[in-house]
Amino acid sequence: MSSRDHILNRINANKPELLTLPNIDASIFDAGLNVMAEFIKKVEVVGGNVLETTSNDAVISKVETIFPDAQIKYSTIAGTEAFNTLDLTTIKKSQDLEDLDILIIESDLAVAENGAVWVSDKQLPLRVLPFITKHLVLVVSKENVVPYMHQAYEKLSDTSGFGVFIAGPSKTADIEQSLVIGAHGALSLTIFVK
Repeated sequence: MSSRDHILNRINANKPELLTLPNIDASIFDAGLNVMAEFIKKVEVVGGNVLETTSNDAVISKVETIFPDAQIKYSTIAGTEAFNTLDLTTIKKSQDLEDLDILIIESDLAVAENGAVWVSDKQLPLRVLPFITKHLVLVVSKENVVPYMHQAYEKLSDTSGFGVFIAGPSKTADIEQSLVIGAHGALSLTIFVK
């Protein structure tokens, strides 16, 4: 037996027993939270903006007002194809998207306690899109904002594909406490609530 096999066999023999996950009663967290007020507050704390809207057309109109100089734009929400200046079928590699100014995605889940919005393969034609765009716009319905992560995970029945919670624009800070926005992703995050 090689030393590699000996090490792997010892590791396999010393695995701890698997523990079952605890059953958490989410109702104990219910503190009468004003879900929308908390969601807006948490999104703003992490550097995002929340705007109310009534329709997809109103989202497009407001986005064009906020970002009048945007050249390369893409939206995945229904009925907004005229907004798109980019044809994703022509994209051969992720680097071809480096000049994407605005991406608009609709989500069906957001969390008030941390201002996070769930984005999965279901909404994304390409996984890199929310991370390579300069300005990320997310659209979520008020009914789909849950108070806590516990409720969010209960709603996530299929997590077999790609999915990510996004909270605020990309940011990092070094040891000198210098905050940099857009370091690893979007420079801004705007969330429309309908």
